[in-house]
Amino acid sequence: MKMCRFIFVTLTTPLTFCFVSGHAFADPTTFKNAGLKEETIVVLEVTGKTATGTFASHEYDADSAGSGTPFTGKVIPTPKGKTGIYLEVNFAGDPPHKVPPKSKTLIWFLKIVNHRAHLFIPMEERSYEGKVPRWVVSNVELEPDDDAKGPR
Repeated sequence: MKMCRFIFVTLTTPLTFCFVSGHAFADPTTFKNAGLKEETIVVLEVTGKTATGTFASHEYDADSAGSGTPFTGKVIPTPKGKTGIYLEVNFAGDPPHKVPPKSKTLIWFLKIVNHRAHLFIPMEERSYEGKVPRWVVSNVELEPDDDAKGPR
């Protein structure tokens, strides 16, 4: 007899996950990162093993963020020794953010931080720590935006 795992987790954001044999279900959720120079907004919806959404980024002195660049993706197995929900993300053209060098696929992940799902996107950024500025790859954290609702 094959045993099926069923775990139900409700988060304090509009994002609700139900894991049944590795499948996740969720309503569209808006994640935001307000950086020093620019704001990044991702609307993400995960249904079953597929993900869809938009990625928008704009500098604060720009007129508006626009509607964002659409993307699709799929839920992939969590790497050994890691936690969270991992997504392989695809854009129709070039990704609208600085991708880590030599990356063949874009891997984003959702992780629980302070009882809420946060989205992490690996990006190449300029680091000013130390005497000489240099480029580094970091996981940019986008927090759930309580003021925004995903498109319905």
